[in-house]
Amino acid sequence: MRQDVDSKQVWEYFLENESVTKNNDLKEEIIASWHFCRKKEVDPFNGIANEILDTSIFEQKLKENELLLQLAKPHIKQLTDFLKGWRYMTTITDRNGYILFEQGERTVSYEANKINLTEGAKWVESHVGTNAIGLALRLQKPISVKGYEHYSKASQSWNCTAAPIFDQNNEVIGAFNISSLYRSINYDYILACVQLATESISLSWKKQIEQDIEFMKKSKANQNEDSILCTFNGIICHLPNKLLPEYKNYINRHITNLSRETNLTKTQPHIPILKNKRIIGYQVSVKIPEKKNGIYFKGIKGTSSSFQHVLDLVDKVASRNTAVHLFGETGSGKEVIAHAIHDNSRHMKGPFLSINCGAVPESLMESELFGYEAGAFTGANHQGNKGKLELADGGTLFLDEIEEMPKSMQVQLLRVLQEKSVVRIGGKKAIPLDFRIITASNQDIRELVKQGKFREDLFYRIYVFPITIPPLRKRSEDIKYMIHDYFRKNDWFPNWQHRLEEVFEKAEWKGNVRELYNALKRCEILYENEVPSYQELEALTSVIDSHSEHQSEDETYSFTEQLELQKIKEKLTRRAGNVSAAAEELGMSRATLYRKMKKYHL
Repeated sequence: MRQDVDSKQVWEYFLENESVTKNNDLKEEIIASWHFCRKKEVDPFNGIANEILDTSIFEQKLKENELLLQLAKPHIKQLTDFLKGWRYMTTITDRNGYILFEQGERTVSYEANKINLTEGAKWVESHVGTNAIGLALRLQKPISVKGYEHYSKASQSWNCTAAPIFDQNNEVIGAFNISSLYRSINYDYILACVQLATESISLSWKKQIEQDIEFMKKSKANQNEDSILCTFNGIICHLPNKLLPEYKNYINRHITNLSRETNLTKTQPHIPILKNKRIIGYQVSVKIPEKKNGIYFKGIKGTSSSFQHVLDLVDKVASRNTAVHLFGETGSGKEVIAHAIHDNSRHMKGPFLSINCGAVPESLMESELFGYEAGAFTGANHQGNKGKLELADGGTLFLDEIEEMPKSMQVQLLRVLQEKSVVRIGGKKAIPLDFRIITASNQDIRELVKQGKFREDLFYRIYVFPITIPPLRKRSEDIKYMIHDYFRKNDWFPNWQHRLEEVFEKAEWKGNVRELYNALKRCEILYENEVPSYQELEALTSVIDSHSEHQSEDETYSFTEQLELQKIKEKLTRRAGNVSAAAEELGMSRATLYRKMKKYHL
């Protein structure tokens, strides 16, 4: 009884002060949930479910979750028989917290009806306050909520334990819950029972889906080579050969992603596939439309209108010998576009040579571009060498960060472009050239010309056909295609890719495409065998903001240290700053973690 009094005092203190007393036994998840409920303006003095589905919608819910209920009910019966006399009730909810099924002793069900803990009611934190069902679904882990740990008064006479149920892709599809009006003899025991039940249901689900997929692949439905097969809940399980390997990464994803993200369109309604009178999947016929342009492009085309416009410009200019200037932020893919222009031009069989004008020291720039004759440098035993201009003959020369080229070199480059020939350093003979020049900058060189920082005469030579490449934040709909491209190239297909896409599509990506691929590489290394939380994925998208403000200009971390830093930050975020809990997850002592936090200025 004393513990109940203490818990009630903590709850009352929180309502008044929006914080908890220092000496309390509440779990971190409960405290965080109270804050969540407060933010959602849940009434702590009520908590009776106010959203209950009408009959027709509830019947539809039952139909949608037919397999879940079919697999769960044997476990419910087993537990109900086992706990008979303990005055418990069991419930099954869908992924959104709607109660699909409830069963319990009459007196317990009678009390449950008073707070609408009944079939059709939505039982989540934002509706009824802190509760085991809502927490299990949101946190995706088993949890118990007892007495005054419930945020709202209506539930405070109850003790509840719930755990999530997962599908074949480890996505939550529902929750299993046991509730009682009386103090449990052993909460840990009840939690173990619930967890064991949900694990068994999840395993049964995966086995059933595997059997259904195998049945569909062997059935007549698979004989139509224009059809995609998906499970009853829309998860693609088979693609016809002509869609492989280009669309391989859509297997185990929902069919709506394919229609939304690609040019594939349905040619007829979904055809149900039946097994023992149960719909186990659908056959979906699709049509592949003709491509809008015929350019060869090694990168990811995506679907954004801004990048499709870039590809249309590439298509128009590639076949001509026109000088092209690319403008875009660092990492936006300027060299990829330059390659596309080269690959679709008459110079495609010639070399593609690239030089970053900002990376070559001014003292070496001249010899790098123009080459030199033997003996051109006093006191050195040079045998002579071709420069990039000469080596690019018959192909394409790509000059990145052209704005960084010294003015003395700008004059000499202008002469080469005018005369279409080059003279090596120390030489006298003009060597005729035939190459295409593509330049790029991450600054607007028109402004540099106005400021006198770039030669106007060279500007007019290279700025014939400008193409502006949009930053990744302005073509976020293309991010999913880049993610899928990374999966395919690295033969890595995590079953939590939906979560990855959801987080990455909202990120700012200041480093554009280059930063995105770097984040994917870190993600693969860190979470090859585990599922990251949303917070951990968000941390991967903010590398610059995360610690640059603490890091001095001369302080750099090795790649291994960066990975370690990222891992520590993610665990601390997941555990809301609890060092002990984070250290346990990281497999290190509390003292070691504190030492590393000091090292990384956390």
